[in-house]
Amino acid sequence: MEESLVKLFHKREIHLLVLLSFTLQMLLLFTGSLRRRSTNIFIRVSIWMGYLAADLAAVYALGYLSQHDDLNIVGQSTQPLAFFWAPFLLIHLGGQDTITAFSMEDNNLWLRHLLNLVGQVVLAVYVFQKSLGRHGMEILVSGVFVFIAGVIKYGKRIWSLKRGSTKSLESSNGHQYKQRLPNLNDLDCEYSKIVLDGLRSMPNVHNIFAARDPFSSNPDDSSSPGVTKRMLKLVELELGLMYDDLYTKALVLRTRIGIILRCISHISVVVAFALFLASDKQRYSRADTVVTYTLFFGGIFLDLVAMFIFMMSPWTWAWLKARKCHLLASMSWFLFSSDIGWPERKPLWSNSMGQYNFLSWVSDKDEARTCNQRVMAVVRRLAKLFGAGKKKIFWMSKMLDTEYVKADEKTMEVVVKGINSLRDEVFNGGRAWPNLGPLLKKIRIYIVADFGVAIVVMHMFTMATLNSAAAVAAGGGDADDDDDDMVQVCRKLCNYMMYLFVNLPAMLPLNASSEATLIELAQSRGELSGIQPSNLTLEKLYKVIRHEDDQPRRGTLEELYSIILDEEVEPSKETLEEMADMWVRLLVIAAGRSRGELQAAQLASGGELITFVWLLMAREGLGESERTRVRMTSTISSTDSAGCGTELKEIYAYYFPH
Repeated sequence: MEESLVKLFHKREIHLLVLLSFTLQMLLLFTGSLRRRSTNIFIRVSIWMGYLAADLAAVYALGYLSQHDDLNIVGQSTQPLAFFWAPFLLIHLGGQDTITAFSMEDNNLWLRHLLNLVGQVVLAVYVFQKSLGRHGMEILVSGVFVFIAGVIKYGKRIWSLKRGSTKSLESSNGHQYKQRLPNLNDLDCEYSKIVLDGLRSMPNVHNIFAARDPFSSNPDDSSSPGVTKRMLKLVELELGLMYDDLYTKALVLRTRIGIILRCISHISVVVAFALFLASDKQRYSRADTVVTYTLFFGGIFLDLVAMFIFMMSPWTWAWLKARKCHLLASMSWFLFSSDIGWPERKPLWSNSMGQYNFLSWVSDKDEARTCNQRVMAVVRRLAKLFGAGKKKIFWMSKMLDTEYVKADEKTMEVVVKGINSLRDEVFNGGRAWPNLGPLLKKIRIYIVADFGVAIVVMHMFTMATLNSAAAVAAGGGDADDDDDDMVQVCRKLCNYMMYLFVNLPAMLPLNASSEATLIELAQSRGELSGIQPSNLTLEKLYKVIRHEDDQPRRGTLEELYSIILDEEVEPSKETLEEMADMWVRLLVIAAGRSRGELQAAQLASGGELITFVWLLMAREGLGESERTRVRMTSTISSTDSAGCGTELKEIYAYYFPH
């Protein structure tokens, strides 16, 4: 029995390999775009494994075919048809429209993929030529047409990878968006006008990601809720279009030659299928014929779905609308705005913010709320039991202690308001800090000197303040829904900055390892480990600092603790509003110093709030590559802009007159 199963497997191995390759392509087509709107690690890992396995299965199948003689694959009276599947494997290696690259590294390694293309095409030709003279003319000509489609599709994938690479991004000016677009007056709904504005602004967005030229449009007055919502949707669309340009075949399909090649590829497959139908299939085994039919029907189905996806593109709608193809444009808009496309009410990114609470990492008494946190609690106990330090399990904490919350409307409104406030300070002067001013005035130089340490210390201070505010409200103090909303906004922004510090340190202007900083901070205040994070109030934090200050110590950390101890604050409503703005400005500082390629990389994993902030800043003319640069504090000397050809302005996140 076992021997017969092994023999059957070897007999059908090539059938299974080819069908596996096709199945993986089908899965990638329908799941490749899910990561645009998801931070779920399971989805990302599944897509990554499918992306790698798809190429591996096709390459292995080609290698298998090259190592087996055409007459001995089946070993029966019928002739084998396996040679005919080699060009189909080239089609599979061409990938799907929804996922050309998994990451920016794939784009940057397009030359390696080009070498793979040459090698696999040569291998497919070798497999195909071994069967010349053994099959009917219809089958051979049909195979040639499939071969043409395979080379075109594989070539378009390499072209897409090259167009999405960092070097191409730096040299691109978004010229494909500078074509004729519909007139704004021809549009009858607000969402279509937002989409058109997004398409028109894409050359500027390309410039921003390439750090080439400042945003050329005039800043918008987005202070009102309606305008704020419109601005956020516009930025969503711009980032969605940028994702398509970098990680799909969208850029290639927006060129005339790309469309022509796609038409040739589709026609070649249809002609090949017609020739196969006209051939004498009695010479081949039933299994081979069924697999071949599956590849043809599957390939045509994938092409139809690809055309369907192309029709859902906002660029396709605008192109058809500008050329007065009203029926097709209406069809395209219907697909685009439907639930399967880019509907207005549906976020075009993950709409989530990573959260990491440093106090949960330090404390041995944290309450586990999620499954991941329960697992981490067990890991901590085991590490303590076996004498392993927290440094040994920090990598697990980054995964298990991180959670995601919704980037709600109130939080996004506070962020946009903070950016607009900074923009206005170019003309109106710095904002006042009546409650946090004394603390910020002393701490600002430490934020410049050691951004990471300052973030963690201010994180502890913020969490203690929020817990104190909650305790006051629970004790019968004055509190309303606005206060609760502001507490949640502060908590989300505070934990989000810690999430960036722990999981995405490259996005922040750090001068030391985030892991080393957290380990040092965890060891410097041992009493924090005995306090439950939700119970850490300002009073308890001050008590811990005073207790540990019996032994004189030096360094940035201890000086920051001393400042917090000296400048006690009251957890009032006004303090919470200033605290939210403080964290927005820290986020602005981080976004202004991050690079375009790092922001582009985040689009492949659901997007980040810091990318939104970065692009919003660019739209308002703020940032290192823009005309108005955001500095940390007024203690920093101004940059000399003489001779640069552009008048540069500077504003300060924390401005205090001398």
